[in-house]
Amino acid sequence: MKIRILKKSKDDLNVYTVKNSNISYEELEELLNTYDKVIIRSLDWENKGVRTLPENFGNLEVEGHLDLRHNNLTSLPESFGNLKTKGNLYLGYNQLASLPESFGNLKVGGYLYLGNNNLTSLPESFGNLEVGRGLYLDGNKLTSLPESFGNLKIGGDLRLSFNQLTSLPESFGNLKVGSHLNLSYNQLTSLPESFGNLEVGGDLYLFYNRLLSLPESFGDLEVEGDLYLDENELTSLPESFGNLKVGGKLRLQNNPWIIDTDFADFYEKYKGKAVLGKKVEEEVIRFIKLKEWEE
Repeated sequence: MKIRILKKSKDDLNVYTVKNSNISYEELEELLNTYDKVIIRSLDWENKGVRTLPENFGNLEVEGHLDLRHNNLTSLPESFGNLKTKGNLYLGYNQLASLPESFGNLKVGGYLYLGNNNLTSLPESFGNLEVGRGLYLDGNKLTSLPESFGNLKIGGDLRLSFNQLTSLPESFGNLKVGSHLNLSYNQLTSLPESFGNLEVGGDLYLFYNRLLSLPESFGDLEVEGDLYLDENELTSLPESFGNLKVGGKLRLQNNPWIIDTDFADFYEKYKGKAVLGKKVEEEVIRFIKLKEWEE
């Protein structure tokens, strides 16, 4: 087999740079079996019917994007964690059921897409990931997250929607998310006490869960965008809720709220910012008027 145009590295004779990114599976596999490191400008194997990756795939260094979307991958080699990608790493729309323990060693300069796979859990090393932009884990079958998850620092969005999460690790509150945090369409019934320590640079989505209550720390949250708590099973808010700092709207509709003095006081404070739905707003206004009449 003839290898496409190659250039030896000046620093290490066992490192090769591939000039032509249009390389086949067989050609790349031969290179990886021959050299300690293979550097390539970009690699686009989207929708190529790839079922497995070479065992030493982690010896690859990609200067741009690495696209492995829409294939038939069910697992990744243990060496995968040694991979370096300066651009985006696309692994979405495969059939990945698990990730190797080495996955946490990955360095991704752009976005890491893992959405629409069959992941039920993540390795404990996952929190060691270095992701320059967003992390997409939506559309999997995750029921829990490793305790290390809170060590992540995400420069862009963090998407965990459309999974089967029933709880979050206590470390979750240590997260720093540069843009939106999406936890919608899960099965969360509660949030860890640390949740109020979160730093969210955009919107925080918690709608379509099964939240029965919020931790007392919730009022310590600082959300630069909108906060979505609609479509849960909340009946009341913690006392600290009045300290909440939200740059956008408080979306609270379609919860079975108990309208009492505390809830009315909350409504008065956040009037114009809180979105409760027409029916609940009418009930709160009636309650306030009745309270004023009684006084």
